[in-house]
Amino acid sequence: MNDEFIPTLSHATERDIDLLLVEELHSSLEFTTWIAAQAGILSPIASWDVKHSKRRTRSRREIDIFVDIYHQDKSRSAILIENKLDASEQPDQAESYREELATLDGAFQNRSMLITCPEAYSRQHHNFTSKFDSIVSYETISDFFRKLLTEVGSDLVLRYSFRSAILDQAIYKHRRGYTPIPDKVVGDFNAKYVALLAILAPEIIPGPSMRKSANPRESTSMIFDQAASFSKLPEVIRPRRFAHELGRGSEHRANYVAITFAGWGAALPHVLPQLNADASNLGAIFTADKPTKNRPNPGMKMLLPTEPVDNQKDFDKQTESLKAGILKAKELRDWLLSHQEILHTWNMLIKAK
Repeated sequence: MNDEFIPTLSHATERDIDLLLVEELHSSLEFTTWIAAQAGILSPIASWDVKHSKRRTRSRREIDIFVDIYHQDKSRSAILIENKLDASEQPDQAESYREELATLDGAFQNRSMLITCPEAYSRQHHNFTSKFDSIVSYETISDFFRKLLTEVGSDLVLRYSFRSAILDQAIYKHRRGYTPIPDKVVGDFNAKYVALLAILAPEIIPGPSMRKSANPRESTSMIFDQAASFSKLPEVIRPRRFAHELGRGSEHRANYVAITFAGWGAALPHVLPQLNADASNLGAIFTADKPTKNRPNPGMKMLLPTEPVDNQKDFDKQTESLKAGILKAKELRDWLLSHQEILHTWNMLIKAK
């Protein structure tokens, strides 16, 4: 087994975390006991039941997760769990949870409501999350799974590695309302990349994000300062973006150096044969997103493929691939500077379409 490989979803959604929590609560006494302790419920558990999206008694809304616990001392506890990845609070949402707890008064000796969410969400929506009895962060849950890795047998290692990785993905990459969390490992990698760039291609100027002491974990683009790197190009044919996409070391992700021409994408199907012919000696690939109502004139990418690199792994072990990528960036820049007449021709073709 490759210990460095952790499978993850393409992106973690709120429902992914819902189902992860439901499955673990349903199947693990240890996890259920731990969650109960976070809610202040410490009596030993005899049996329990878990419901997902349980309809509330006094409203049309639903409880994300309902945990019904029978204790060894014959008492009974109810835990209502609201899970939030990035969505805003619904009107009176916490208050309706509290009302639901009140309806359980006769049947349950212990009642508690808690919210699970990333720490960044809790800070950003403190007025909402503080209305719950307990806040259990994704970070805390991920740590719980990681601790289990040292206790479980080999058949469960991948399971808890996967759960921890999914929570990490939700923490670091919210689909909306994203809060970046700097990662020193990525920052250190960037610093070494900048130093190597200065040796191999000093004419390519690092952008501001490359110079930060720490970048978010999902930042996999080396975004150069395109204005400074192409200062000798007239603005009308100067790229809007110039970057080396690292692709997290996977062949199935973006691995290339590319420049982007603003507003050229809509015309690409009409001018592609001419572009391919003009750049045949370079072997560049031209791509563009399809125009949409909100973005009728997308940018057009001109790219050169590179080898996969992972900015969360050892820089020195990937030096040769990084060197090759930087030299590709230099090759692309040099071609543009030496073929300005062609770029002006392309610009005229694009405008004519």
